[in-house]
Amino acid sequence: MSRLRLKIEPVVQNAEAVKLRVERDLPQHTGLVSLAAGVATAARDAEHVAEKLRKPLGLHRLPAFFLVLALALLVAWTYIQFFRTTTLRIALTERDFQAIRLQMVRLDRRIQFIEVPISSEKEATTEVLAKKADLGLVQGGIEIPEHLTRLETPNPEIVLWFVRASISDPGSIKQILTSVEGAGSHAVAKAFLDAWQRTDQVQFHFDWKHLSTEDQYQIPDTIDAVFVVKDPSDPQTLYAVERLAAAGFQLASPDIGARAIQLEYLNPYTIPVGYLQSIPPFPSAPVSTYSVKTYLIASESMTPRMLAAASHLLDRQPTSMSAGRYEPNLSEASELFQGVDAFLGIIINLVLAFLALTGLEMMAYRKRFHELNSLVSLISIHQSSKDVLGVINPALRKDHLLYLSLCSDLLGLVSMIGGYYTQENSSLLFSGLPEIIHQRCDGLKINIQLKILHALIDHVPLEKSPQPNTIPNPNITANPTA
Repeated sequence: MSRLRLKIEPVVQNAEAVKLRVERDLPQHTGLVSLAAGVATAARDAEHVAEKLRKPLGLHRLPAFFLVLALALLVAWTYIQFFRTTTLRIALTERDFQAIRLQMVRLDRRIQFIEVPISSEKEATTEVLAKKADLGLVQGGIEIPEHLTRLETPNPEIVLWFVRASISDPGSIKQILTSVEGAGSHAVAKAFLDAWQRTDQVQFHFDWKHLSTEDQYQIPDTIDAVFVVKDPSDPQTLYAVERLAAAGFQLASPDIGARAIQLEYLNPYTIPVGYLQSIPPFPSAPVSTYSVKTYLIASESMTPRMLAAASHLLDRQPTSMSAGRYEPNLSEASELFQGVDAFLGIIINLVLAFLALTGLEMMAYRKRFHELNSLVSLISIHQSSKDVLGVINPALRKDHLLYLSLCSDLLGLVSMIGGYYTQENSSLLFSGLPEIIHQRCDGLKINIQLKILHALIDHVPLEKSPQPNTIPNPNITANPTA
């Protein structure tokens, strides 16, 4: 079933017909002729307004657009903050991935991490620059572009410098064993050799992985020293240290003096006695060395929320029972109330903005309704002098009846025009203007109908009443002579 709708074209036709009827039948009533012309003009204006209302863009659609947009933004914000799951790609070596795998599980479930495997930390920067990864773990010593966001991790690694006990002069070192070529250990080793001015006199062997994982690997006799940057608590590192101690290597201090200030990723560090091996203690005396910073680098597309979540990747402190307690403290209660206040503020602002825009739209229609209201007032004034009751002249009575009938028709047209505006823009119901027009038209039409009903009362002229019959008094005797 199609929805019933009021069309403005028949209203315009009826208004023109009433105007022509007034001009034809009551040309002497110029006031009523002007009223009929005004109602016809209002009907035509309503038709033009209807054409504008059918356009997809217009002032009348602004509140609806705003409300839909505000609700969409609210839903999107709620989804992003509470429900959306973000996937981040992180470039890690196999060793680093094993170290932080459990920490990934403890993080916010709304963020998922996908590993991008790489062979060395140097490739992490390349993957992030190529946008194949969002995050990368890079050790100090590897060049990081300045435009990339970086975050220093709370777990630096230590420079371990082993020298054969048979070598008394460090200047005679020719062969150095280190980690993967181009990786952090190799980059830091070259920086130290540059500080010692021995870069062109040393040859590197990249066999640390074999030394720390393969039992059958034998350290060549040509190796004079071992330079790596490692986590001393790593089991593989401790295993390699044990083998180096058994092979006659001693832990030495890789001192580069004031040149360390130029390398911002270095911090002084002291390895205590027995730190790497308890029995027998290794080292046997405190050794001064350096800690090397590690950085978590991020691509330029990372948002602050993602960076904040990624910053907990390297946290080694597990969630304690006290941190997950049920009872809220004062700080948590304050944050909760602040969140509720912010949410209510959003709702209140949306309502106020919607009402403000609706009021703005009312200004566009207020002129139309003021015109209709003025027409109703003029019709009321004109019909007030056209009473039928007590009018004896048939011609005058007929004229008054026709006048009142046309006024009733004009009121019906005004009410229909107001209803048409409301039909085309339902938000006008909030202003109360259409209701005022309908109430005034209905009340005035009832008054006019009562006047027309008075014409059905037949007029009885007042005539001279007859003298009542004289009743003789029996106590009085008539005079026979009278």
